[in-house]
Amino acid sequence: TLPNPIPQEVPYARPPNRQSPSDGELMASDELDKVELPALEQLQSLGWSYVEGAKLSPSDPPKESDERSSLKDVVLEKRLTESLRRINPWINDENLRKVVRDLTKTLYPNLVEANQAIWTQINQSVSVMQDLGKGNKGQTVHIIDFENPENNEFLCTNQFKVSGVNQNIIPDILCFVNGLPLAVIECKSPYITNPMEAGINQLLRYANRRTPENDEGAEKLFHYNLMMVSTHRDKARVGTITSRMEHYLEWKDPYPLTVEQVG
Repeated sequence: TLPNPIPQEVPYARPPNRQSPSDGELMASDELDKVELPALEQLQSLGWSYVEGAKLSPSDPPKESDERSSLKDVVLEKRLTESLRRINPWINDENLRKVVRDLTKTLYPNLVEANQAIWTQINQSVSVMQDLGKGNKGQTVHIIDFENPENNEFLCTNQFKVSGVNQNIIPDILCFVNGLPLAVIECKSPYITNPMEAGINQLLRYANRRTPENDEGAEKLFHYNLMMVSTHRDKARVGTITSRMEHYLEWKDPYPLTVEQVG
């Protein structure tokens, strides 16, 4: 039995006085049933936990959530804090707060610089001054435990609403590692025209990469992003925040696993 099983009911409920669904409702249902839910099942089969997006969001009317206090928050700070403590059990409270603050509150001039700076912190670790018994020295804080993958928290969610400058965005699937949103997956019905391109176009809009001057997305979500995926049924292509439509490619090698292991 998979942990935290995803809900099987379709949230796009048909009004009771309608005898047949509209084309839009059918496409939404196809997208959910044939792409989004199977993708979440696949992630769970690979060891990811699942929590529905509504449970990771502030309530309506607004009330402080245990996970995040505002739709503008894109990092799950409680989970980040717990993960940092687990990976770096020696760290004191002051330095723990500093690392979380630097990861979540630092301002950057643009998306690309933010993404590069945060990836450097994740990949190369960060340093804090702390006395562990041999004087006050620089100590290395690991944000992700690359040596022991099981020491990290892998969480997937769907329909996670994020507030942008001019409008909200609701990506289909988000993948968090230690509370950081590292991947966004956009699912499209396989029955629409050019579903792959439609998904990529949606990702570009979310990241505000189509027409940045219009502020049509929520850039902060992509400060942490390492992977943007467009998928329909068994087809998928992956890109990054600087990828244009033509740069999204199939990722055919599941190393270190085999195709049979992930199939």
